Amino acid sequence: MAKITEDKATFYGKIFRGNVQLTVEKGQKKEGNNYVYDEDKEGKVTLFLDQVKDFKDKQTGEVKYIVNLPIALLNELINAKTSNEEGFGDMFDKCVANGKVWEVVSMIRKGSSKETVKGYVKDLGLSEEVIEKAYAIVNAKPQEA
Repeated sequence: MAKITEDKATFYGKIFRGNVQLTVEKGQKKEGNNYVYDEDKEGKVTLFLDQVKDFKDKQTGEVKYIVNLPIALLNELINAKTSNEEGFGDMFDKCVANGKVWEVVSMIRKGSSKETVKGYVKDLGLSEEVIEKAYAIVNAKPQEA
């Protein structure tokens, strides 16, 4: 079962008698005390679970966590994207594209050379437009992201 709107899609499922909720939404920016959806921000995926199992890693001794996610939930997400149900496919693709731009913005801010950035973008099969957009963001908002 899914609830899809222009800015957000929520998929519901069950696993091991527990509830699972997967939410995909557009990126947001803060305006005053409120957050509003922003077409140019990276989207996010939030997973809500009734239960998470932990275990101790035998090699490192660190506590790690296992999350079981029903495959039917992922299938529902894929089907909604493929069929572009309620415009979800377009929104999802835009969020992914924005995510790639913000990855490049992060690389630039960390001091990567223009050649390194070009190589990364080429390896991902993205256009030069991603680089231009990333540099425009860096030059316009040097403190953000």
